[in-house]
Amino acid sequence: MPANPFYTVAFPDIAAAQRQWIQEVRREHDPNFGVVDPHFTLVFSVRDMDEAAYLGHIGSIARGARPIRFHCRHAMLGADDIDGTAHVYLVPSEGHAEIYLLHEALYRGLLQPHHRLEFPYIPHIGVAATKDFQQAKRLCDRLNAGGIAVEGTLVALTAGVLRDGRLKGMASFALGGGRA
Repeated sequence: MPANPFYTVAFPDIAAAQRQWIQEVRREHDPNFGVVDPHFTLVFSVRDMDEAAYLGHIGSIARGARPIRFHCRHAMLGADDIDGTAHVYLVPSEGHAEIYLLHEALYRGLLQPHHRLEFPYIPHIGVAATKDFQQAKRLCDRLNAGGIAVEGTLVALTAGVLRDGRLKGMASFALGGGRA
């Protein structure tokens, strides 16, 4: 069993200019900028599980899902219930329900005991984190005033492990069962 936790993310297929804009905001405001590229986290910090079983479960759910079109039109203030950190999220207007339902499907069966129900799931791409909630709110307001238009598709799930301060991918699974 690995000492490092498993995660499952979906890296958005978006235009290069949108990715660059997200990365510029993250570089300036996100202390986790170097940990992982822009993504939607779908499974959080699963420990004490056999790797093959975890990957089998993620692959099975991915095969039964379809690619998800999304469009983020606003930034939203979020809070980390663990350590009181304020976050700035890009939240999808379109695709929100589909991403949420994929998250829920992943936490059925094998992962059900790891589903942290006390932390409501909000589909998002994180772009900032700070201990200063007012600063995070000002950034949300600034981003929203400038207009947000990040749209694309989620086509695969990537299962990985947090190791040496970086998410290391173990396997990718195409949504709908194609090649990832």
